[in-house]
Amino acid sequence: MKKIIILLIVISLLGLGCTTQDATDQGEQVPVNGEDNQSDEDYQPDEDVNGEDNVSEADETELEEYTPQEYRILLKNYNAIPRSLDINRTDTVIWRNEQSDPKRFFTIKSEEGLWDDQKLAFGKTFRYTFNETGQFKAYVPPWNGMNVTITVK
Repeated sequence: MKKIIILLIVISLLGLGCTTQDATDQGEQVPVNGEDNQSDEDYQPDEDVNGEDNVSEADETELEEYTPQEYRILLKNYNAIPRSLDINRTDTVIWRNEQSDPKRFFTIKSEEGLWDDQKLAFGKTFRYTFNETGQFKAYVPPWNGMNVTITVK
C-alpha cells in the first residue's frame, strides 16, 4: 500500500513540473528590438530561408515615422508563446524552436500561403516580415497549442 501512495505522489509531482508557464505566456507581447532574454552567444538569427528579402516597397513618408519592431514566438512544451500578436505593417515575427525534451523538428505553415512550409530544428529560428494588413494564421501540425494568430494593422 505504501508503494502505491509513494508512486501517486511522484506522479503528481512530475505532473506539476510539466505545467509551468513562461512569463510571456501571460498574454504579454514583448518586442525584442534592443532587449534579449538570451545571451548573444545563445541566439543567432538565421538568414531568410529563401535567400530573399521579403520586404515590399511602401509609402516612404509612412515608414519614416515608424521603426519596425521584431516579435518572438517561442515553440516550447508543444505550445506557441504567445498565441496571438497585434503588430504593425513591416514588423517581423521570429519563431524559435525551444522544444528541448524531447528535441523535435517543427514545421511552421501559413494558412494563407505567405511562405513555404518551414522546418525548424531545436534552437533554430524562422523570421517573416509582414507587409500587408489583415489577420494571418500560422500553425504547427498536429499540435493545436502551437496555432498563432497575427493581426497586422
